[in-house]
Amino acid sequence: MSYIIEKRHYPEPDNLAETHNIGPDTRFRIIAHLDFPFLEEKHGIQVTGHTIARRGNLFVRNKPAFSQVLVCCSGEAVVLIKGRWAPLYPGMAYITPINKRHAYFAKPGSPMEFSWVIYEGRGPESICDHLNKDEPYTIQATPNLLSYQLLGLYNESIHQRDEVMMDAWISLVNMYVRRALAGKELDPRLRKLWTSVEEDFSAKWSCKSMAKIAGISEEHLRRLCHRIYAQSPAERLRSLRIKYAAELLEFSELSIEKIAEKTGYSDAAAFSRAFSNSQGATPSRYRRSVRLGRFY
Repeated sequence: MSYIIEKRHYPEPDNLAETHNIGPDTRFRIIAHLDFPFLEEKHGIQVTGHTIARRGNLFVRNKPAFSQVLVCCSGEAVVLIKGRWAPLYPGMAYITPINKRHAYFAKPGSPMEFSWVIYEGRGPESICDHLNKDEPYTIQATPNLLSYQLLGLYNESIHQRDEVMMDAWISLVNMYVRRALAGKELDPRLRKLWTSVEEDFSAKWSCKSMAKIAGISEEHLRRLCHRIYAQSPAERLRSLRIKYAAELLEFSELSIEKIAEKTGYSDAAAFSRAFSNSQGATPSRYRRSVRLGRFY
């Protein structure tokens, strides 16, 4: 990866002063341990959040007393690594160890959306080896590695403020951070495939069409799916369709027929059979039960 040097836009790396400049047009959602002490006491997190940064955004920490994981969701950022500016694209994470100088900002003209977690000191024991490095560094990660969990956590923090629910969201954040730092991210070919599938569950997916999206042979796709999910591609597709159908039953007012159509089933009867076999309840009964707070 080549480094970016455009002195007319970028601060001189050797002369960076401690800076905390959010920027006038930046939007952010933040959850801090000052409001929720268990965040730090139980999980070692000082503050975490989701940000859309625009012009004027710049952070410089010359000797931070914390470590951080920052994931670029969209746009492009510029980050400091080994005294030089480097690009941070969607699907990349910037890891900054304690006491090591780091800096980042949204690339001029390119709003950056990112999720981030700031850990106390060297971070929890489960990930401190990955955070305790000589320099900041980048890794590959899914663009939305943390965004869904952090937005769920934020919404809970401003509405119900249920500590049990917040704890569940934070546990998910930490699990996904551990997975990314350990290099156990999903194979990019499978990530591309399932992203395409989730964008159009109603399509007539076959092993052949899925293998084409992934850019591999049908047999290789079968091997990958069995190794990672212990399922065939068709079984994985079916489980994702049922999961999406369950979400629609719980959170939408769509009819059973419409949900069947959106999830790729030929008719409501075929959908009901598949859903009942998976969930142990018909779609109608499942919808009634989850709205009453009883889950099958």
